[in-house]
Amino acid sequence: MPLRYVSRILDHLAREQGRQADVHAISIAMRARGDDKDVLRESIAALLQDGRIEQSGDYLRLPSIGSEVVGIYRSTRRGFGFVTPESPVREGDVYIPIGAAEGAISGDTVRCNVSQKQGWKSGSPSGRVVAVIEQGQTTFAGTVIRRKSNWLVEPDGRRLREPVIIRDPGAKNIKVGDKVVFDLLVPPDGDHLGEGVVMEVLGTAGEPDVETAAVIASYGLRTDFPPEVVHEAREASKLVDDAGEHRADLRDLVTFTIDPPDAKDFDDAISLTWDAEAEEWDLGIHIADVSHFVRPGTALDEEAKARANSTYLPRLVLPMLPEVLSNGVCSLQEGVDRCAKSVFVRIDRRGRVRDTRFLATVIRSDKRFTYLEAQAWIDGNGKAARGESQTNTEPTEDVIEAVRESDRLARVIRKRRQRNGMIVLNLPESVLLFDEEGHVADVQEEDSAYTHTIIEMFMVEANEAVSRLFDSLQVGILRRIHPEPALEDLADLRMKAGAAGFRLPDEATRHDLQKLLDATRDHASSRAVHFAVLRTLTKAEYSPAIVGHFALASEHYAHFTSPIRRYPDLIVHRAIEAYLDHTENESLKFTGRKRGGLERLLRDDDRTMPQDDLIAIGRHCSETEGNSAAAERALRTFLVLQYLAEHHLGDELPAVISGFNPGGLYVSLNRYLVDGQVTWEHMGTSKRDRWVEIEGQGRMVAKGSGAVIAIGDPITVQIVRVDPAARELDLLLQDRPDRVVGDLPRSVTKKRHEHKRKHGDKANRYKGGKRKRR
Repeated sequence: MPLRYVSRILDHLAREQGRQADVHAISIAMRARGDDKDVLRESIAALLQDGRIEQSGDYLRLPSIGSEVVGIYRSTRRGFGFVTPESPVREGDVYIPIGAAEGAISGDTVRCNVSQKQGWKSGSPSGRVVAVIEQGQTTFAGTVIRRKSNWLVEPDGRRLREPVIIRDPGAKNIKVGDKVVFDLLVPPDGDHLGEGVVMEVLGTAGEPDVETAAVIASYGLRTDFPPEVVHEAREASKLVDDAGEHRADLRDLVTFTIDPPDAKDFDDAISLTWDAEAEEWDLGIHIADVSHFVRPGTALDEEAKARANSTYLPRLVLPMLPEVLSNGVCSLQEGVDRCAKSVFVRIDRRGRVRDTRFLATVIRSDKRFTYLEAQAWIDGNGKAARGESQTNTEPTEDVIEAVRESDRLARVIRKRRQRNGMIVLNLPESVLLFDEEGHVADVQEEDSAYTHTIIEMFMVEANEAVSRLFDSLQVGILRRIHPEPALEDLADLRMKAGAAGFRLPDEATRHDLQKLLDATRDHASSRAVHFAVLRTLTKAEYSPAIVGHFALASEHYAHFTSPIRRYPDLIVHRAIEAYLDHTENESLKFTGRKRGGLERLLRDDDRTMPQDDLIAIGRHCSETEGNSAAAERALRTFLVLQYLAEHHLGDELPAVISGFNPGGLYVSLNRYLVDGQVTWEHMGTSKRDRWVEIEGQGRMVAKGSGAVIAIGDPITVQIVRVDPAARELDLLLQDRPDRVVGDLPRSVTKKRHEHKRKHGDKANRYKGGKRKRR
């Protein structure tokens, strides 16, 4: 089945205003042009044949929901939930009222009966869960409490919202305040609490190492490597002795690495020369040759596949490969001979790629830079550079010149990418600083050194080069795909842009998004608008589909540059290894009719994978990547909230409004980058004020006082309650922009009155944290 448009067609038809559409309308929404229209029609034909969509006259639509559906259950804080069908249906998600979940918890695969009664909104179905087919999660972490004679665990996070009863507390000698790992035996059901059994006592709740272990257990992360994997890794490390055979010797080529100060696994090194006569750069991107040490089918490979990526938690890395490889023979350390897969990209002074070469090589990095160290050398500040260095090696003039030349080339590449419509987001990032016990001691903004961009631009060039190669050979590889957003996805962004006083065209292109980002970069609403753009973009994932990468304005893209910490890169390295073996390190040229012979050799090689296998491993790697990111976010949020509870409870802090919901405002704290909520009772206006949303404008108006707030507004809030374990932060609004409805542009107030005449206020009126009903 053609993969490029399948999921996007289903997503489009599943939208509220897109439950049915003709081929022309779908083609416009998918922005399919030229030959892409033929691929779109093939995707539609395949979906019709599989019964995943149906045709009614000139229209295509999703199948209708039956009397029973299987899907994933998600609960809400207010007690009700939804079931998302495994295969999309016209009616959308099934609303599950309070008390109808039959013990299902968020993430469970369930079977539910569907009634014709109106659900959450007009036209949507409601239902009742009749069976849990598969539990999404059975192992949780939480804190032991006691109520009278009952021992309970208060679960971390928000998936389980009520305490769980522990029937046999003596089995593990638990005590109040312990952080424990428990298995859920009986899920909660209505007014009945769930029951669990404690599997492990981690220690005292709140201690950083204990909370780290709790997150690892809750997210099912793999820690210690099995003995047979450690043994194979040690044996594999000995292969460094015969690594030079059939490799180009580049040990005399000036190369360097640029990484964070605490990095230990060095995936990539750079070389760069400028040809003044041709006015071209020769950029070398040298990537650790992990495929030489990790062979398919071994226990080492199976463990790497299961992990699929390294997980970077605060203060702890859970590597994909044992450290004898990840921090040892695979790592491109300074002054040591290392195996690499090298990509050379010839680039002219306008940033255009003129030629690409691939080689299996041996390199020796001349200098290990940190980002701030390399930036200081670029800026001509040797004293500052030496203060940031993590090694005692003084860079030679050739190395310093290569670093400065890298700065010049990266700026040229970036300009070319921006001309092509690359999306550049200005989102704040913070760094956690810890005390000796592992508690957060401070939160600081991440450094803004341009050397981060240098490495990013060069890695993207290498990733594109590899993807272009296999595209030209018509050989499937695992790609990193990022489809462009559908037009319907821009509604929320359009609203937030409008709240900031900027207009986004109805059929926005990547260049329109880029203009919006540039226009708001130094605006007070920058953070809200740039976050909205990020949420508008589809999620990048791994797939063999030739989709390209929207945010990078790239037609061909694959991950190749981090095989120490990402399994998809290792898969691509094996395909490159096969290519270099069959071409004898590109010494044999397959041109004309011979090209077809090379393609057949590669497709028959075990180191390239069939499409079905690539689809499966791509799905697995996307899931593990998301799980690792969620674990990192959960632990980071806990640590920051714990810091705020201990050091800033009751303090007033700057923040920005990031959204509205029936309960109040979503707020993001500046500097700390954690989210909290201001309920309508904590708005600081009259209790008689009823807040009314101006639909599609990202603004709300207080009916009594006429006060106006907008998404992106800078505000001051007071911290009134922090619950790190539950990841909850309650705030009180102390200061907001002095703005009333009369200050709004006339077009905004006109739209408000038109909406009021048509709908009244009842659909968008909030008071006291509850929806006002009549």
